[in-house]
Formats: sequence, structure tokens, C-alpha cells
Amino acid sequence: MSAPSRFSTLTLRQVIFLGIQFLTLSLILFITLSYIYTGNFQVPTKLVRYASVLYLFFVLFENREIPRFRFIAIFLVYLSFTNPVPSSDLIPARFMPLWMDQTKNFEFKDLLNQTIHKEYSPEEFTSLTRDFTDLPHNLGGKILVLPYYLVPGSKEYLPSYPWTAGSINFLFGKLFSIPTSLLPFDPIHKESSILFLLPKLYQLEKFTAAVLSTLSSFFLFLLLQKKPFSKTNYESFLYVLLYSFCTSHFSNSSQALWQHTVIEFFLSILLYLLFHQSQNTFKYILVGVISAALIYSRPSSIFLLSFPAIYILQNFREWKWKLVFTGTFFGLSLLLFGLINYYYYHDVMGGYNLHKKAYALAGYTDLFSYPMIKGFLGLTLSPGFGYYLFSPFLLFPFLFYRKIENKTLLFLLILPELLILLFYSKYVFWEGGHSYGSRFLTDINLYSILTFSLLPLDVYKKRLIKYILIILIILSIGIQYYGTNQKEFVSIWNSCRYTSNFEKAFDFKNLPFLPNLNAPNCH
Repeated sequence: MSAPSRFSTLTLRQVIFLGIQFLTLSLILFITLSYIYTGNFQVPTKLVRYASVLYLFFVLFENREIPRFRFIAIFLVYLSFTNPVPSSDLIPARFMPLWMDQTKNFEFKDLLNQTIHKEYSPEEFTSLTRDFTDLPHNLGGKILVLPYYLVPGSKEYLPSYPWTAGSINFLFGKLFSIPTSLLPFDPIHKESSILFLLPKLYQLEKFTAAVLSTLSSFFLFLLLQKKPFSKTNYESFLYVLLYSFCTSHFSNSSQALWQHTVIEFFLSILLYLLFHQSQNTFKYILVGVISAALIYSRPSSIFLLSFPAIYILQNFREWKWKLVFTGTFFGLSLLLFGLINYYYYHDVMGGYNLHKKAYALAGYTDLFSYPMIKGFLGLTLSPGFGYYLFSPFLLFPFLFYRKIENKTLLFLLILPELLILLFYSKYVFWEGGHSYGSRFLTDINLYSILTFSLLPLDVYKKRLIKYILIILIILSIGIQYYGTNQKEFVSIWNSCRYTSNFEKAFDFKNLPFLPNLNAPNCH
């Protein structure tokens, strides 16, 4: 049927609906480009946010098939919280677009305070006041002090963390630089140029994080409709909303370009490919490349790969010869990442090993020496950081696990969650530093939602259970919304002084989502 004849069969309601969609898409495009290039939506940010939320409500209660604009609405909600996350962890990824563009002549040393970050003799270093945010590096008898997010590379100072997030940020920066220079950097007046570009770097970082987080939600939506989850279009979107706004995917991943943002993005694609029925060779190649990228982006992601690895072994007949492609490209990708690290850091593990050596020189000889029980309780159930206190509805699969029919799938999904949890329970800085909630457990959000989706709907037939779930979901949204909207108050709460992070985690009088900033230890 030709295009004119197709349009001639449309009813007036359908024409109006298509017109609204076209106008909405045009408005979204205008708002997004305006934000990137000017830092202003040209309309009140709260209007963008609440209009997008209302649209999502409309989608939920509309009986027909859900329009494709649902994910654009999620993206706009993420983007509408324009206040930046005040954490130094984010500095490398934020400034990568300047460093990777060789025409800018930007170096990470341009960010340093030269009165503090310099070389000291061992005697001078011993007399310094120690601060774990600045770490020492042994360079041929001299002690070089750098902020914890930088290490001395083979030729210059480089990020302590892998480059994945920063590289994606760089690509978006290049894309938006096609019509006009997005980040005009003056190599002669570097300090003033950095200050001038800082708002644009925040905007670009925020845009990249919002896009990747929205795509993670989209791939989860596609995944939930595959076997063995087999959810309807409507059910899948309900779970996507829980993932998008009731977990740390909202308060952490969508708000800044953390490594976790990239981990969730890669993992969502990997899990989707895993359950996709396609026999295309490219699928098996991608599984290998993405698995390697996960490990490169964060070595602890090897625990996240426990589920895909076991699933592939269970379905070996389907994968057997194609597994050659997966394994080959997994190995080649890891080799490439290792070579890049060795060239720039003289260490195949990149900045992580240099980071570890710096902590050892600062007195932290064993970063995984924390009492596991304390770390476990702090990460899961503490009011200050507990993963299941910030998203309490995620406890339901554990409370009603007897109701779940596919026990094998349940235990396989819980396995990476448990491994990551046990790993970080031993970590000295298990709380995740200057952040909101159990930031390190953000990596397991996808597994947590997939686990939650295994609960049969008849669990909620009892009115009491249904109401409890609704209350817990509302509570989860409120807690995640606070962390997203009140980043400044969260930052002040993070600065409150305690004898230990465990004490901070269980201070019921001063919670990150109900902070008592007048407390004596917060001044």
C-alpha cells in the first residue's frame, strides 16, 4: 500500500495523535539541543520533568499499545535534574573529551593544585598531613602526591579508572561538535578556559549518562519479553519503570557518568543478546567483545559474568561452535585493552594497579581486610547505605521465593548479586565514598529487577501484600528521588564526620534521605 493511501485510511483521532507525537518529538529535539549547546532548556526544567512524568502515567493507564515515546520521557526526566553530582570520581570521564581531542592540548595535570600535587622527598612526605583523597606514588626515590583519581602514567598523569565512560563521553562530544565547536579550548589560557568550559562539560556528561541509562532501560524492556521471562509489552514496561525510578539506576547511573552507568549499559545489551533467538554470528562476536569491555570497565564485573557463563554452559548445544567466535573476540578484546593499558600506564591493569600501590604507600596495604559481616550489613540493610533500604521492594523475591516456579533461574540470577555483595563487603571503602546509597551495588540492579520479575502475579492477590508492595514502591521512588534532586544536601551529609563508616551507616538520627545537617559532626 502506498503512503498516501495509508494516510487516507487514518481516522481523525489517529491523525491528531500522530500530530501530537510529531510536535512532541520536535519539542524534545529542541529541548535536548538547547540544553547541550546553551545549558538551558528554554522552558522551566520542572515543567519538562513533570510533563514527562504525566506522560508516563498516561502511558500506564492507556489500554492500547504503549507509544515509543515512553523512553524519551524517561530520558527527559533523567536530564531535567541539572544539578551536578559533587564527586571527584567523575572528573576523569568529565574531562576525557578534552584530553582525547589532540587538538585541544589539554592534560590532566592542568587540573592540579601545584602547591600540593607535586614531588616530595621521603622526609617532606612524612611530615605532611595525610588525606586519603590525595595519594602518594613512589617515583625513583621521590614521592609524587596526586589526587586519588589520577595516577602517573608512562608519559603523563592519567585517570586511575578505565576510559570506557570517558571514551563514550568523547564520542558524544564529537557528535555535537559537527555543526559548531562544543568545547572551544584555549591551550594558552588553560585555567580560564577550563573554568569557562566546566558548565558545558557538566552538560555533556549529564546528557551522556542520561542516554546510556535510558538505553539500559530500553534493553531491559526488550529482554523481559524474551523467554524465559515472557512478559507482555505492558508488564515489561511496568518493570522498566521500577528499574528506572525505584533503584540506584535513577539516583546514581542516570545523574552522572559513573563507571556503573557504563556497566549497566553494557550488561543490559549482553543479557538481551544472551536471550535473543538470533543465530547471527555477529551476536556471538558481540557477546565476547561486551564481556571483555565489562571486565575492562570494572574488573569486579567478572562476577556479573557468572550468570551469562553458566547460561551458555547450560545451552552448550546452541552455542558450541559459535562459542569459538565469542571466546576468540573475548580474548582479543582483553588483549587489546591490556596493550592499551600497558602503553599508557606500563601496567596491563592500567590505573587500578598503580592506584592500589598508592593506597599501600599511604598505609592501606590490604584494601580487602574489612570485617565481612559489617560490610554485608552496611551494604544491604543499613539506613545509611543499605541497598534493600533504599529500594525495599526488592526484598519481595527473597520473602516469597517459594512462589517462584523457575528456581534454577532464580538462583542463577541471585548468584552474581551475591558474589558482588560478598566482594565489596570486604572492601575497606565498602560505602562507595562520596555517593548516595550502596553505589557499588548499582551494578546488580538489572539482576535484581529480573529476579523481582520472576514473582508470579498471584502473589499480589492478597490485599495486604499488594498494599505493602505499593507502599514500598512509593518509598523507593521517594528515596531515589531525594538523592537525585537534593545532591547538595547529600554531599553535606557525606561530609559529616564519624569514627567509622559503619557508625555512619547506622546513625538513625541522621539519614542521607532525612539528613540532620545541624548535627555537631556536620559542621
